[in-house]
Amino acid sequence: MIWSLLWRWLLILVVFAGGTVLAFGGNFWMGVSLHIFLVGYLLSGTLNPSSRLFGKVRTRCGSGIWLTLDDGPDPDDTPMVLDLLDRYGAKATFFVIGQKAEKYPDLIREIHRRGHQLGNHSWSHPRAFFWCLGPIRTYREIVKCQRTIERITGAAPTVFRAPVGHYNVFVHPVLKREKLELIGWSSRGFDGVGADFESVRERIRASANDGSIVLAHEATPIAGKVVTDILDLAQERGWTCSIPAHGSLQ
Repeated sequence: MIWSLLWRWLLILVVFAGGTVLAFGGNFWMGVSLHIFLVGYLLSGTLNPSSRLFGKVRTRCGSGIWLTLDDGPDPDDTPMVLDLLDRYGAKATFFVIGQKAEKYPDLIREIHRRGHQLGNHSWSHPRAFFWCLGPIRTYREIVKCQRTIERITGAAPTVFRAPVGHYNVFVHPVLKREKLELIGWSSRGFDGVGADFESVRERIRASANDGSIVLAHEATPIAGKVVTDILDLAQERGWTCSIPAHGSLQ
């Protein structure tokens, strides 16, 4: 893994240095073009949660829907969501933040005890800059969360979701080492951005279909309403709400 991280880092530095040398060595536009190519390559892979430019990402679940919940655990929302899932006979994946997991270990144990899946959502959830982290910080964000959840439950996660879905070029070597799948989504309502439930509801209902990975969030004012409506939608359309097997990327 170390070599994989190093060669990616060195390749970026070499291309950047080459562009700089060209730009100041009399080939200005060629150098600028090389820099534009590098930046475009990195941004196209990081800012699109469904991009497979840097490696595989799962965006479909086969049949039914896969309900995924980001940004927990939350002392108010997690118990409520767990009760909702029990009431509907549904299972979900909770992509939890390592710092919150360490603060609320009992909630992590309860998610695990009730038969739901715990996913790695980074240690500190640096939502504004995870996409541009270097190799060392990327490694620490993923592995520290991984070890925290493993220490609490006795089992390491098998799935990872980047903060805001914006992963970087150094993520996949770490995931390979930790035996983690990168999980994206195919349906979302932007409930982590705004609290207008009707708008969130419309977006999810317009984009969800059989086989969708549905993204929702904890720690929002409308978490209960959003999860309830997703579970109602699944019942209305005859979809199961379960956790797919690990390892079969789609």
